[in-house]
Amino acid sequence: MSNPLRTIPAVDTLLKDKAVQAAAAGIPGPERTYRIRKVLGEIRSELTKKRGEPLTYEEITGRIVQALRSCKARKFQEVINATGVLLHTNLGRAPLPQPALERLQVLGGTYFNLELDLKTGQRGSRYTNAAELFNLLNQDETGEKDTLIVNNNAAAVLVVLKALAAGGEVLVSRGQLVEIGGGFRIPEVIAASGSILKEVGTTNRTRLDDYLGAITPKTKGILLVHPSNYSIVGFTESVERQALAQLAQEQGLLLIEDLGSGAFPPFPGPSIPQALKASHVVTYSGDKLLGGPQAGIISGKKHLIDIIKKEPLLRAVRIDKLSLLALESVLELYLNQDYQKLPLWQLAKLDKKAIKERAQNWHAQIGPGLKGEVLPALSTMGGGSLPSETIPSWALVLSSPRLSAQGLFSWLRRSRPAVIGRISQERLWLDPRTVLEHQEKALLEILAQGVPPCS
Repeated sequence: MSNPLRTIPAVDTLLKDKAVQAAAAGIPGPERTYRIRKVLGEIRSELTKKRGEPLTYEEITGRIVQALRSCKARKFQEVINATGVLLHTNLGRAPLPQPALERLQVLGGTYFNLELDLKTGQRGSRYTNAAELFNLLNQDETGEKDTLIVNNNAAAVLVVLKALAAGGEVLVSRGQLVEIGGGFRIPEVIAASGSILKEVGTTNRTRLDDYLGAITPKTKGILLVHPSNYSIVGFTESVERQALAQLAQEQGLLLIEDLGSGAFPPFPGPSIPQALKASHVVTYSGDKLLGGPQAGIISGKKHLIDIIKKEPLLRAVRIDKLSLLALESVLELYLNQDYQKLPLWQLAKLDKKAIKERAQNWHAQIGPGLKGEVLPALSTMGGGSLPSETIPSWALVLSSPRLSAQGLFSWLRRSRPAVIGRISQERLWLDPRTVLEHQEKALLEILAQGVPPCS
């Protein structure tokens, strides 16, 4: 019997194959060679173990083409968000406003004064300008507050606790020991900071006396955590921020508050300026209700921020230059009250009647193999923001005699650009609220093509 391994074509031969070349378009040369060799290695292993019939040339190229397509699908690319979730964590949360993109285009492609004081010629701080903008938004013109920026809010909480409470106890209500996206849990962040978690109260009810009774000579602070991605309803009780602030003052403790999303007017949600009137230090995210890039912001009393600035961990988690450029641009929009230039604000404020008309237009243009109707829907902010609140909307609800709801979901996910909807009641819902205006033409072209008979 002939050796089946001898029928495997050479890599150079496969690189010249037209089907392989088409599938590999856009993939760097070394990477496409690696992908082909990997598939060939898998085939050799299968033939060696099973000693079966050799694969045909067409079967081998088919597997390579599929591997190359899968490789391209894993790369970052445009996605049309039709889920109705405005801050979709898997889809990058808040889209950046045009002024931020323009600043990235101009300064991201050149040198700029990231840590250079152009006035003195000496080394400066990357935080200075953004901190001043945050202080203005936080209604602090006295210089009593300051701000630092790191790469995400979990890092913000970590560096604050490490700088201000390492080695000491931190009191947290059991109802606030949350887990945020990606499996990161507040107890783990506290442990990583070198602080000692001391739980108080119960999951659903925590009183001021619970905090008072838990204080020991080792206690350094109280951590107030906003339950960003869930809510407890029913037989509940919690302690207001102002009462905790008074307790912290009386006991000589720090009140540290993790707002999670955090918001500046006119956005609803946990108000950052209000929190700073009571809490010593407040942390919040840049890419949630703020509508900017991924960032973790630390605002608070200046003397405490000065201590945090000396924490060695800060350098390891500081914000990168491109995110900082985008963040400054977003803050300027807030200060100028140019809210309409923030994509998140635009989407949240879309008129329900206009959304219904868009959904009806989509319905009128769906292609073969698709059935649809326009129904009332509820959009959500997402990203762990405003968990109990919804925004009235409308959606195009699709079904197909050829595909299940999951099949429709997969078909649209594999389109170019990819379209992501949500499945409910065994049908696929597409909410226009989260579809950006410039993406609508591409979505209509995909819907108009309809579902192929053998999709």
